[in-house]
Amino acid sequence: MNTYIKFTVSLLACLLVGCNDDFMDRFPKTTINPEVSFQTTNDLELYTNTYYSKVSPEWFDYVCDNYVSYAESHSNNDMIRNAITPATVTGWSKDTWGDLRKYNYFLENVHRAEGDPAIINHHIGLTRVERAKWYYQMVIWYNDVPWYSRSLTDADEDLLFKKQDPRTLVVDSIMADLDFAVKHISEDMGNRTQFSKWYAYAIMARICLHEGTHRKYHTDLGLQNTANEYLRKAVEATTELMKSGLFGIDKTGGPELAYWQLFNGYDLSKSPEVILYKDYDQEARIMHSAGRYSFDWVANFSRSLMESYHSLTPDGKAVPFSTLPDYDKKTFVEVFENRDPRFRQTFMYPGYTVAGQTQPNRPNMNLGGYPVIKYMAGTIDQLAGGTQYTDLPYIRYAEMLLIRAEAKAELGELTQQDMDETINEIRSRVDMPPIILGQIVEDPQLKAQFPGITDLALLEIRRERRIKLVCENFRWEDLMRWKAGHLLEQVQEGIYVPEFGLIDVTGENTPTIGIYEDAESNPIPEEDRGNYTFYYLKGANGALNTFSLSNGTSGHIVINGEIGSRTFKQSQYYYWPIPVNQITLNPNLEQTIYWK
Repeated sequence: MNTYIKFTVSLLACLLVGCNDDFMDRFPKTTINPEVSFQTTNDLELYTNTYYSKVSPEWFDYVCDNYVSYAESHSNNDMIRNAITPATVTGWSKDTWGDLRKYNYFLENVHRAEGDPAIINHHIGLTRVERAKWYYQMVIWYNDVPWYSRSLTDADEDLLFKKQDPRTLVVDSIMADLDFAVKHISEDMGNRTQFSKWYAYAIMARICLHEGTHRKYHTDLGLQNTANEYLRKAVEATTELMKSGLFGIDKTGGPELAYWQLFNGYDLSKSPEVILYKDYDQEARIMHSAGRYSFDWVANFSRSLMESYHSLTPDGKAVPFSTLPDYDKKTFVEVFENRDPRFRQTFMYPGYTVAGQTQPNRPNMNLGGYPVIKYMAGTIDQLAGGTQYTDLPYIRYAEMLLIRAEAKAELGELTQQDMDETINEIRSRVDMPPIILGQIVEDPQLKAQFPGITDLALLEIRRERRIKLVCENFRWEDLMRWKAGHLLEQVQEGIYVPEFGLIDVTGENTPTIGIYEDAESNPIPEEDRGNYTFYYLKGANGALNTFSLSNGTSGHIVINGEIGSRTFKQSQYYYWPIPVNQITLNPNLEQTIYWK
C-alpha cells in the first residue's frame, strides 16, 4: 500500500495543461513500470485503495446564508467580498489536475492485468466514478474545461495546449463514466466504508440533479431544453437505490435523539441510512475536529436558518415559523418552543451543557448567538481539536430521497406518494407531521428567498433540504445551481435582543449574559459582574465593537464587519476565473464565461 501511495504522490506532480516545454522538462519521471505494477487484480486493488484518501466528510457550510458570518479565510468569502480576480485566484495548477492524471493513468494500464474480468471491470468502474466526480467539480467551477481521457506526457503538445471543450461534451463524457460504473462496480464490498455500486448510483443522482437544475435556471447557457434529461436520470438513480431494499432512514434513539446520533455515533456500520461513511478510531489515531470546529469556533447559525424549521401548533400541525405572531421578536429561549425536534438537535438549545462542564453553556454573542451542536461529541476527551472519534457519514440515503423529491418536483411529476416516500419519510424520523400536497401553508420567508418559484411543494423541498443537510457543505452549491446567489449578499442576523440589559439563555429565568451600549452604561455592581458575560456595542471613544443590534437599542445581532461588505455579481460569480498566469502559459485557454 505504501508503495502505491508514493506512486500516486509522484503522479500528482505531473501537470496536464497550462505548461510550456521548459517547465515540463523539469517534471520527475514515474518510477513505477506499468508492465510490472498492473499484473494482477490485487495490484488494481492496491491502486484503487488510494482513492479513499478523498473520502473526507464535511462538517461545515463554507460561507453562506446558514451562518451569521465566517471568521476564517476561505475562497467563498473572498468571492462575495470582491477579492477574487483572475490575477489573485488560485487553482488550475498541477495540484488541481494531478488526480485526473492518476485516474487516466490507471485506465490506460488496467488492460495489462490478468484475472477475473468482473473484478477488473469493478476497478475500472471505481476509477471512472472518481474521474466523473473530479470532472464535474471542474464543470461546476469553470463551466467549460478540456476533456482528457488519457494521461499526458511532455510529447503531447497539442493536447497540453488545447482549449476548453464545451460543457455539453464534458458532461456527456462524465455520464458515460457513471453509466459504466453503476453497471460494473460490485454491489457488496463487505462494509459501508468501501465503494460500491450504490455509491456510484448516489454520485450519479447527485451530479444529475445538479446538472439538471443548473441548466434549467441558468437559461443564459441555452441548455434548458436538455435539463429534464438529467433530472430524469437523477430519478432513475434514486429508484435503483430504493429498489435495493438496503437503505432507510435511521431512527435509532427516537425522535429526540435520532438525528443528532447519526452524526455522533461510534459505529455507523449497521446504520440503514449510510451509503458510505468514514470509520474514525481513537486507538488508530484516526480522528477529526467536527464538533469543536463547528460548535462556536468561527461561526454561528443564522436567524434565516433558524426560521426555516417548522413550528408545531397545539393541534399537531406543522406551520412556518414566520407565520407565528411576533415571530421576529422571539428571544433565544422562545424560539425553541414547539419546534421541529431536529432544531434542538442541530442548534444549541437553552440549558445545553458542554461535556465536563457543570453550568449551561453561554453562547458567543460575537458570533451571533446560535452555536452548532450537530457534531458536538458528548464526552470531554473529544472536545479539543483533532480528538473526536465519532464516525461520520459521507453519503446518506436521506440525501438521495431529497434528490428524488426535488427532481420529481422540477419535472412537474411530484405526487403525494412521492412526497410520502421521500420528504415525509425523512420527517418521520422525528415524528414531524407529513406534508400534504394541496394543504401546504405558504411560507413568506421562502417566497422572499426564491421569488421566482411558485410551486409551494418545491419550496418545501428546498426548505427541507436546507435543514436536513446543514453543515454538510451543500448550501453554497445549491444556491449556485438554483441561481440564487442574491442570498449570499444578504447580511445575516443572529439572536433577538429585546433591549439593553441582562438576558436569559438557559431557560431557567436566570440571566447570564449582559448586552449594553458601552461599559459606562452597565449598571451591574462591580462585585456582581463575575456572574455574567458582558458584551458592549461600543468601545473606547465610541468605536464600534464586533456587533450591533438591528434596531439600534434592540433587535437581532448583526456583525458590523458584514455590513456593506457582501456583493454577488450575477452571472459572473456563479463560476470561478482561471488564473491569468495559466492563460499566459497556454494562450489557447479562454477565460471562464463572464470573467473574460
